[in-house]
Amino acid sequence: MADTKISALTAATAAAGANEFAINEAGTSKKLTGTLLKSFMRPTIITGNSGTVDQSDIGATTLQILTSANADIPTTTVVTQLTASTMGVGWWLAEYWIHWNSDTTTTGIAFIVDHTGTATPFMSTRIDPIGSTTALATVGISHQTTDEGVIGNLPSVWAANADAGVLGPNAGVTTATSVQFSYITALLLVTGTGDLLFRANSEIASTVTRIKAGTCARYTRLS
Repeated sequence: MADTKISALTAATAAAGANEFAINEAGTSKKLTGTLLKSFMRPTIITGNSGTVDQSDIGATTLQILTSANADIPTTTVVTQLTASTMGVGWWLAEYWIHWNSDTTTTGIAFIVDHTGTATPFMSTRIDPIGSTTALATVGISHQTTDEGVIGNLPSVWAANADAGVLGPNAGVTTATSVQFSYITALLLVTGTGDLLFRANSEIASTVTRIKAGTCARYTRLS
C-alpha cells in the first residue's frame, strides 16, 4: 500500500471503539483501539465501599460509588464506611458526597476522615444543609426542602486541622428516616503510604444511622 499523509485521508464522522491508532511502545510500533484509549483516559472507578486509588501520576483521579446501603450504625463506636486503599506519598484532595439518614429526629451523625499512614498537614471540613422554616443567620446553608436537613445550632460547618479529626455530630434531623446530604472535603499531605478511611458513628448509642446508596467520593492526587 502506498504511503498517504494523514491530512489526505478521508475524515471519520465519529470516533468508535474499533478505530485503530498507531503508537510507539518502547521503540516498537503497535496499534491501539479507541476502546483501550478511552479506558486509559477515564478515571479509575471503585464500585462499593473499598478499592485501590489511582496514584499513577499527578492529576490521577479515582471515583467511588456505593450502589447499596452500608450496614446500620447502631452505636457511638466509629465504623469505617469507605476505604481508599494504598494512598501514597504526595498531596491529595478527597471529596465525599454522603447520603445518610437517622431513625430518630434527635440523633445526628459524626464523620471522620482518617489516613492510616502518615499525613500532615491534614485539613477536613463538613458542610450540612439545615432544615428550617425561618430565616437563618448569615452562617449556615438553608435546605430548600424545609422538612429535610439537619437541626442544631449554627453554623452547619465543622472543620478539623488534624488527621482523624471529628466532624460533628449534628444535633439531629428534621424528619426521621429522610435522606440527608453532607459534603466533606479533606486536603492532606501524605508522607507515609496508607489507606484513607471515611468513618462514621451515631450521636446516641442504640439509635441507628446509616450511609445510603448513592454516596460517592472523589480522590485526586495533586503532587
